[in-house]
Amino acid sequence: MKNRIDACFEKLKAENKKALVTFITAGDPDMDTTEKCVLEMYNNGSDIIEIGVPFSDPIAEGATIQKASLRSLSGGTNLDKIFDLVRKLRTQTDKPMLLMMYINTIFKFGTAKFFKLCKETQIDGVIVPDMPFEEREELEGEAEKNGIYTIFLVAPTSHERVKMIAEK
Repeated sequence: MKNRIDACFEKLKAENKKALVTFITAGDPDMDTTEKCVLEMYNNGSDIIEIGVPFSDPIAEGATIQKASLRSLSGGTNLDKIFDLVRKLRTQTDKPMLLMMYINTIFKFGTAKFFKLCKETQIDGVIVPDMPFEEREELEGEAEKNGIYTIFLVAPTSHERVKMIAEK
């Protein structure tokens, strides 16, 4: 089966369009609101949605996402609840969904268990901004085994590493 991300970009390319990728922190202010917002984003033109997994020390985020993460965590959001949310969303949409999160959350949850649940709930990809590119093997094996894309970010300071990262 082709990953929804590939299908989305192929369709947009054929139509000579760009992708609108939007972001929301899961559980801010609560899961019901997150569900409604995700569906509204899709209904209003979003092609792909990044669902942010809240983290207690979101150092790579700006103030707005930091505050959203802390509100979400104080409301009891965790990965199990996020996977439940994605299951509900999958009964209402077949558009690409990604999780954006920190690597420690995956390690604490269990890498194999995490990617197995990504597959079961039909998450298409995972963005882990604090994962050094050179250490990607720690996730890639389980991700690939389950058909989940690991998506890498390129920092402005990457310079000579940009080509290597972009090729992957």
